[in-house]
Amino acid sequence: MDSEAAKQFLNPDISMMQGVGDMEVTEEENTLAIQMGHIVTAKALESGVDAVVPTMPDPEIPVSVGQFHIVPYAMPAAQQPYVVDDPVIQARLTRVYEQEQTGELEEPNSMVVACASSVCTSEQALDVKPQSSSERIVLYVCGGGFVSSDTALLKWHYMRVSQELGQRVFVPRYHVAPAHVFPRAIHDVYTAFMYLVNQGFQAQDITVLGISAGANIALAVVELLRIQKEPEPSRIVVVAPCVDLTLSMDSWTRNHDKCVLGYIPADNPHSMPRVYYGDVESGVDVLAMLRHPLLSPLFGRVHTGLPLQIHSGTCDALADDAVALAQRVPHAELITYPGRNHYTILRGKQQLDAMYAHMRRFIQTPCSE
Repeated sequence: MDSEAAKQFLNPDISMMQGVGDMEVTEEENTLAIQMGHIVTAKALESGVDAVVPTMPDPEIPVSVGQFHIVPYAMPAAQQPYVVDDPVIQARLTRVYEQEQTGELEEPNSMVVACASSVCTSEQALDVKPQSSSERIVLYVCGGGFVSSDTALLKWHYMRVSQELGQRVFVPRYHVAPAHVFPRAIHDVYTAFMYLVNQGFQAQDITVLGISAGANIALAVVELLRIQKEPEPSRIVVVAPCVDLTLSMDSWTRNHDKCVLGYIPADNPHSMPRVYYGDVESGVDVLAMLRHPLLSPLFGRVHTGLPLQIHSGTCDALADDAVALAQRVPHAELITYPGRNHYTILRGKQQLDAMYAHMRRFIQTPCSE
C-alpha cells in the first residue's frame, strides 16, 4: 500500500474509521484494510504496540437518533475480594481490587449510557437505575485488541443495538494495555456489572454482548462471576470472539491473506496476548499462563449454563476460535457469515440487518424456551 492509499484509508470521512454503518465495503476497501492490518502488525513486531495504536475518532450521532452520556461508576462497597485458583493471577486481582478500594487506581471508571430516541429521553438515559422493575439492558464490551478502545468508533453499532432491542446499552470504558495490563480490563467490566446490579438492575435482566477482544473480556467476566458465586447475566452474545490467547488456531494461517488481523506468535513480547498480559513474573511459563480461563475463556467453564450466541465470519483470522467455542458449548448458537472477515463483519446494511435480526430473536426469547 502506498502512502497516499494508507492516508485515504485512515481518512475518517471515507472509511471504516468513520464507524460501522450501513455502507457496504467495496472490494478495494477490503483489500486496503487487509494490507493496512498487515502493515500495522509488521510495525508492531518491529517497534512495539505504542507505535501503531491510533487515536480512534468519535463520530457524531444526531440527537434525533439517540442519546449518549458518559457517567462515572465505582466499585460497590459490597463487592467481595477476588478468589481464584492461580496464585499469580490472584496476586494481580488482589492488587487492582485493593487499589480501587483505597482510591489508588489511576483514572476512575466510567461508562457510556446509550439509548435510541425510541427507547428513552435524555433524562432517562442519565439515570443509571431501572426505569421499571423489569427493565432489560445490554452490557456492551467493545473490542480494540486489548490495546485501544473502540467505545467511540462503535457508537453506531451499540446505538443500533439499543434501537433494535428497545433497551438501554451500557458500555464500560475499560482501561487498556500497555498502560493498564491484565486484569485491569476484566476488573473494570466486572465492576461495571456489579455496579449495575447494585443500582437495582436484576442480573437476569442483563445481556452481555462482547466484540472481538471485548468478547474475551466479557466471557472472562462471566467466568469470574461464576468463580465468585455472584449472580450471572441472562445470556451472552459474542461477535468475532478472541477466546484463545495462545493463538493456536489454524485460521490464523488459513485466513491470513483474507483478514485484517496480522499474526505475531503469542510468545513474542510484541504480540497482542503478551502486551495485554504485561511483564511476565519470574518462573512463569507465559504460554501455559495464557491458557488460564480468565485469559483464554475457551478453556474455562463458560460451556456450562448460560445461553450463548456466537457470530463469526468465515474469513476471519479468529474463525476457528468461534467454532471451538461453539464446540465447547453444546447449547451455543453459532452463526457464520460467508466471506466476512474481522473488518467486514460489522459493515453493510444486509449484513447488519441479518446480524441484528439474529440478536433480537436470541435476546428477546425467554431463557426457558
